[in-house]
Amino acid sequence: MITITPTRSKKRLAQLKYVSLVMVTSVWGLGVGTQETVNAQTVVAVSSVAELQAAMEKSNQHIKMQPGKYDMGTQRLKLSGNNNIIELEDAYFSWVVGDLTGGRMSITGEGNTIRNGEFEDVYYNGMTEVTDFTAYNKDRQKLAIGGGSNISITGDNNRLEGFKMTVRGSYPYGYGSMYGIGAKRALRHDKHGGIVIKAKNTVLDGVEVQQQAFCHAIFMQRPADNTVIKNCLVEGVVRPTNDMYKETDPQSLPSQFDYTMPFGIAGETNRPGVPIPRDHMFTLTEDGIRVYTGGGSVRVENTTVKKTRGGIRLYLASRATVINSQAIDCGSTNFNLPSGGKITGSSGNFAYGPFSDFRLGKSNQTIDVTLLPSPNAMGDHNIANIQGVGHNIVFRRAPGPRDTTTRPIVVTGKNCTIRNETEYNIVLSSSASGNSIESFGKVTDHGKDNKVIQITVDVDPVSSETPGISSTR
Repeated sequence: MITITPTRSKKRLAQLKYVSLVMVTSVWGLGVGTQETVNAQTVVAVSSVAELQAAMEKSNQHIKMQPGKYDMGTQRLKLSGNNNIIELEDAYFSWVVGDLTGGRMSITGEGNTIRNGEFEDVYYNGMTEVTDFTAYNKDRQKLAIGGGSNISITGDNNRLEGFKMTVRGSYPYGYGSMYGIGAKRALRHDKHGGIVIKAKNTVLDGVEVQQQAFCHAIFMQRPADNTVIKNCLVEGVVRPTNDMYKETDPQSLPSQFDYTMPFGIAGETNRPGVPIPRDHMFTLTEDGIRVYTGGGSVRVENTTVKKTRGGIRLYLASRATVINSQAIDCGSTNFNLPSGGKITGSSGNFAYGPFSDFRLGKSNQTIDVTLLPSPNAMGDHNIANIQGVGHNIVFRRAPGPRDTTTRPIVVTGKNCTIRNETEYNIVLSSSASGNSIESFGKVTDHGKDNKVIQITVDVDPVSSETPGISSTR
C-alpha cells in the first residue's frame, strides 16, 4: 500500500501518482506472474557517477542526477535495473578519446526511461573539428581510436528522451568508405558508433546524435524489433574529394594508396586503380539510421538525418514506415526501404547522392515525398534510381523557381505507378516495362509497354504555396 504524506505539493503528488502507475504497469507488462508491491515513491537523488551507477543497478526508482559536468575518465555506465525513470537534465558526461575503448553506457535492464543529459567524446587537445586528416590518422593512441558504440541497448522496452550525444574518435577517419567496410577492407578499421539497438520496443524520442566518427549513428541488429525513432536529429560530416589530393605527406592514406579508391562510396569493391573522383563530396561517417538483417521493424517520425553516408537506410528491415521526416546531403542515398515500406509527408534532396537508390530492388513501396532542389550538387549520380516492382510513387515539388538541373530520375523497374509533379526529367531504361507514368518533367521511354502522360504544373517563382496540379492528355 502506497501512503502519500498530506503536506506534499499537488505537483509532487501528481508526479508520484504517475510514477506509481508507470511502475505497476511496467511490472505487469513484463509478465511478472505474481503481483508485487512496488515502492514507486522512491525518489533517489544522486550527485556523483558512483552514486548514479549504484542506483542504475536497482529497480523501480525515480533517479535524479545532480546537474553538472562529469569527467568520466575510464568509467562506463551500466543500466541493469528495471522500470526506472532516470533524469539527467543539465548533466554533461565527457570521455577523452583514447582513455576508454568500447561503449560508454550499456542498457541491459528493461522498461527504463532516460531523460535528457549529454554524452560527448572529447579530444585531449581540445580539438572539436578535424582539419588535418594526415596528422589525425597517424595518432592511433589519442585521436584515431574508436571501439564499439557509445550506447548499447539489449534490454527490451527502454526509452531515451531528449538526449544528446557527440561521437568522436575512429580509424580511418576523413575518407568515408573508400578503404572498405566490414570484412572487405584495405585497412584494419577501428569504428566508433552512436547507438546500437539489439532489443525489442526501443523508443528514441528527441535524441540528437552528432556522428563525427566512422560508423553508424543509430543502427539496429538482431534481435531488435519494433523500434521507434521520432523527433530526432542525426548529423554527420562531409568533405570535398578534391581536398584529399592536397594530402601530399607520404604517410597520408591517399598518398599511400596512390590517390586511388579501393572501395566505393557505399563500400563496394572497386577494380584496381580507380582514382579518387574529383569534384565529389564524400561523407565521413557510415549511415544515419540503419537496419541490419534481423533488425526487425522500424518506424521513423519527424526526424532529420543529414551528411551521413546513407541517411534513413532501412532496406534490410522486416517492415519500415517513415513519416514527416527529412534526409538531405547524404552520400550514397538519402532514403531506402524494404519491400512494402512506406514514406509519407517527407522530403529529401540529391546534393551528394540520389534521393533513393531502391537498394537491392526491394519492391511494392509506397512513397509520397517532396524532392528538394540541390543547386550545389556534386557528383555524377541521378536524382533517383527506381528499381524493383510494383511501387506507387508520388514526387512533389518544393515551392520556388524551376530547377534547371539536367539530372534525371531513372526507372529500371517494372509495373510501377509514378506521378512526378516536379520539373525533373524521367528516363525509362530498356529494362523498364509496364510502368504508368504521369510527369510534369519530360519523359524519355527506352522501355516497353509503359504508359506515359504529361501533366502541367503551375510554377510561381515567388509563391510560398505548393503549386497547383492539372492533367492534360
